[in-house]
Amino acid sequence: MRYILAAVSLVLSLVLLGLGVAQRTIWAPPDTIVAEAQEQVDEPLVLIPGEAMNAHDGRQTVVVRGEGELTAVVGRAHDVEGWIGESPHALAEVADSGALELAPQAGADTAELPALAGNDMWIEEHSGTGEVRFSIDMPVGYAIAVAGEPGGAAPTDVRIEWPFDAKTPLFGPLVTAGLAMLALSLLLFLLALRRHRRRRGPQRRSHRELTRAERRALARDAKDGLPRGTAAVAPGSDRPAIEAAEARERDAPAAAPEGAAPEGDASDAARPDAAAPEGEAPSDGRRTERRAAAPRRRGLGLIALPAIAVVALTGCGPQYWPSGAPEPSETGEPTPTSLEETLPPVAVTEHQFGRILEDTRAVAAAADEARDAGAAEARFAGPVLDARRTNYEVRSADGELAAVTGVPDGDIELLLPQQTESWPRTVLAVVGWQDASQTQAAMVFQQASPRDDYRVVYQTALASGVQLPPVASPTIGAASLPLDTPLLQRPPQEITGAYADFMLNGDESEFASWFTPDDPLNQSIGRATKDETAQRPEFELTDLSWSASDDEAAPALLVTNEGGALMATSWIETQRTTPREEGVTVTANDAAGVLSGVDQSESGLEISYLVQVLFAVPAADAPEGTQIQVVGYTESLLDAREIG
Repeated sequence: MRYILAAVSLVLSLVLLGLGVAQRTIWAPPDTIVAEAQEQVDEPLVLIPGEAMNAHDGRQTVVVRGEGELTAVVGRAHDVEGWIGESPHALAEVADSGALELAPQAGADTAELPALAGNDMWIEEHSGTGEVRFSIDMPVGYAIAVAGEPGGAAPTDVRIEWPFDAKTPLFGPLVTAGLAMLALSLLLFLLALRRHRRRRGPQRRSHRELTRAERRALARDAKDGLPRGTAAVAPGSDRPAIEAAEARERDAPAAAPEGAAPEGDASDAARPDAAAPEGEAPSDGRRTERRAAAPRRRGLGLIALPAIAVVALTGCGPQYWPSGAPEPSETGEPTPTSLEETLPPVAVTEHQFGRILEDTRAVAAAADEARDAGAAEARFAGPVLDARRTNYEVRSADGELAAVTGVPDGDIELLLPQQTESWPRTVLAVVGWQDASQTQAAMVFQQASPRDDYRVVYQTALASGVQLPPVASPTIGAASLPLDTPLLQRPPQEITGAYADFMLNGDESEFASWFTPDDPLNQSIGRATKDETAQRPEFELTDLSWSASDDEAAPALLVTNEGGALMATSWIETQRTTPREEGVTVTANDAAGVLSGVDQSESGLEISYLVQVLFAVPAADAPEGTQIQVVGYTESLLDAREIG
């Protein structure tokens, strides 16, 4: 009966183990969750918002298939949506069924979309022919835009995959039960085997057949001398000799004298388990005990193996065991946990600006080398571009003339992006040179619209010995201020004209008290310097006059930590040189001669310079006597013409 129970337990254990293994193999759920869309849409672009990408937990894999060149970009949601604007597009949504649906979104702007790749706002770009595949751990507040070739419809074979931590709650119980039944079947088998052996009873030990030499030896021993009570054995008789030898062994203890032990110590003879003399086999009792202990150890090992497996299995992950339904989490509006989450996002991240700066350096180097103003337009705008165009013109006529200051090739030492979700956007950066002897440059970049690149609109050299006011970190950024803000000590729209008047009239200017009198730009082009220039011998027979005019660039303001602002602005200062009497000529220097087309003029010359300044403007509640300070400036030749 025990054998039957052991067999039944073994069969049950195999069935349970098989079912448990099947839970993790043939019946295991898929390793990924897939949402796929294969709908045909006419829109030129597909927008995959962050909500769709984060419909399931885990790192996402995006696969886009279609004809021709395909492009997928990743950016912050407000940047991607700003780039799309009012253009028609398809919005990807994960339906309740798990499928990815493309909902067409109408738009008023029916113009053809430009190329999706290459914009400064993208965090990642992926392109390919026929298929684009990439993995991303999509942060909150980001989105993906997918487009095909310009002018064509967007690819509609879009697939999102998430890793799926498949739960098999029956695997643990089934395998545990299977191992327990296996241990039970082994135990029953051992008990049945033990019972079977006991029921057989003691067995007579069988003797092996003696060889001829052994029989002859026994016959000789019997012939030489026999114990008392043993009959003589006839020569050649083997069986009587064997029996006589056996009798002698049985009777040997009885024949010993009283009180005397057989050969060896009496204590040794009294212990059935005493060790045999060296070179002899152990006694029969000890061999019997060892033979009995060996099956017991083997039986314990067979039982312990499933038991250890069961104990080890209890340490498996919770996905292998049944668990209660998860408690529903409270849903509500997320609570901001940091200052960054309560403020508008910054215009660019540090990673984005690093890429923008590198591209600006490459564009500037190529344009300066080829003296190509058209190439410089990719990264420069406004009066800064006009000054660069002027430099290219004079250098094309005279290659010995100095080139315009390039983009610094050192590290980014300060980055202050604007806090905004709209356009235009402003970014201020202080960049150094690898040559430490060169002055750091403060550069202001602006992005006019979402589909435009960032362009340099101001570039000034920081004044020696002047400290920038403390500003926020690049992850927080700074707010911009309108030109009519009351939060500053002076109205920003008046500062540029006021400082230009201060440069023309010096202490006699009505705005002289607004500015620090010892700033480096005042020392370079201020009223005192202008008077000294007019007194030079070469201008003895000429009249010098200066005037100022606004340029087309609007000032850029970013708030500092003290409540003030950094303000980048520029204006055009014109120097007019005219002869005092007939016969006197005005000589044009090399660059002015190229631009005016004359080396000497009897009517006079007008030379215009672009003056760029970076001001530190105090807050409205700054202590009395605080003045606007110049922290950086640059003066560049802009134009020259003959009067008349």
